[in-house]
Amino acid sequence: MSKATSSIKHLKLITGEELVCELMTESGDSIIIRNALSLIEKELSSGDKYYAFKTYMIYQDSPQNVMVVFSDKIMSIAVPTEEMDRQYTAAVKEMAAYNEEQELKQMERDEWENDLSLEEFLNDMDRENDLMDSDTDGMIMN
Repeated sequence: MSKATSSIKHLKLITGEELVCELMTESGDSIIIRNALSLIEKELSSGDKYYAFKTYMIYQDSPQNVMVVFSDKIMSIAVPTEEMDRQYTAAVKEMAAYNEEQELKQMERDEWENDLSLEEFLNDMDRENDLMDSDTDGMIMN
């Protein structure tokens, strides 16, 4: 396993949930993790099983978001297999790309809304220009 992924761990919680995550730090009573994905089992109608990742906590799917897991809620910690590590790394990259795409879309929406606000402001200014402007000769001076 490479140094870059050596902090990737597979956790089994007392709830039965399994997480694959990046372990940031450990203390006696808790661990701090990020990029946590739940490992879920699915079964096809044929009876074949497969496993998939999903976000562990909603809106906690960015590397800037860290979580605390209390040690008494963890049944076991393992080093993931190379295959799981590759799949997890690919899923985290896909999640980051999706988040970036969503942020760009939100920025475009915000920009469009700001453009409308600017347009409304300019329209208001045009209506006010029908009144007297302080730069005109009609200004009253005392």
